[in-house]
Amino acid sequence: MQSSAFFIIWMVFLSSGLGEPTDLLDYRGTDQDLQLEALKATLLENLGMDGPPETKEKTSYHDLLRLYLQYRNLRRNRQPLQSSSRGKVFFISFLTVQPLNGQQGQSGSEPVQWFRAMFHRDARVTEEFTVGSARLKLQTRPQDDSFSHPALTPNILIRIHRSFTSLTETFYMEHFNAEGHSATVEVTAAVERWFTQTNDTVLVIDVGLLGGAQEATPELSLQLEQLVSSVREARSANEDDGHCSRKSLSVSFEEIGWSDWIIAPSGYTMFFCDGSCPQNYKPASMHTQVKSRLHRLTKGATPRPCCVPAAYEPMILMHYDSRGKLKLTSFNDLIVSKCYCA
Repeated sequence: MQSSAFFIIWMVFLSSGLGEPTDLLDYRGTDQDLQLEALKATLLENLGMDGPPETKEKTSYHDLLRLYLQYRNLRRNRQPLQSSSRGKVFFISFLTVQPLNGQQGQSGSEPVQWFRAMFHRDARVTEEFTVGSARLKLQTRPQDDSFSHPALTPNILIRIHRSFTSLTETFYMEHFNAEGHSATVEVTAAVERWFTQTNDTVLVIDVGLLGGAQEATPELSLQLEQLVSSVREARSANEDDGHCSRKSLSVSFEEIGWSDWIIAPSGYTMFFCDGSCPQNYKPASMHTQVKSRLHRLTKGATPRPCCVPAAYEPMILMHYDSRGKLKLTSFNDLIVSKCYCA
């Protein structure tokens, strides 16, 4: 059975001198699991699914590229004006993968099919950004659209070199077994060394396939993601005292077991509004001020204003649907960007 393989490097760049907005507080409550369960249930409901789909439909390399480019353009076009102070900017470089001369090598007594890809240092990645994380992701899918065949379990060899002219200097080397149709390798240290310790313009990535992947053809793409945030200012005493503010909780789709059907983003920051609303604190309107005074005059007999979202930012999801088709879905009111009392 012939197979195709997708190799994806996810790279997150964090600005060295940048921080979070002033109204953002990390959430450290005891109900984080409940928050995540509520998010999962809400996402599935709005996607019209009872549970995570089975990704049985084969996605061609060209379809994957087309959807990625649409995803990038949608994110760019729908990014709000204030997103330049805190947002995500990413782009994708699809690399050309070539078999090495001779194609076959040896690892012990087992033949190895070697492939090579070269990533060129992109001018859009400036010195003010540093590597946050880099992951090499391998996905194997059968050429036919049937997943009735057992998943491949090939041995994978990964070598990352400093440059094409310095193949003797290896930044990273690993030999592992890929179980199922996907495998993820953490390569942050290797990529960071290349960015920070060299001026080389090319990073060489060699992939060796053994065993069940002998007939596979790897396809490699590099996703660069830059997280841009405004300069952090001192938190106000009111926010530290538990008054209405925006709280955050990081969500990783890989950690919650959804990375097999949610392709992008790999995760996001879940924001919500929480805290008390004393009189004249972040009032949404004159009605809020009246409501707050009425609560005080009636000694609590009438409800006080509540901390609620004031504005949202869109989030676009690249995912498989209930039929196993890869698609894009936009959520316009999922990410809270501002809170007030109303």
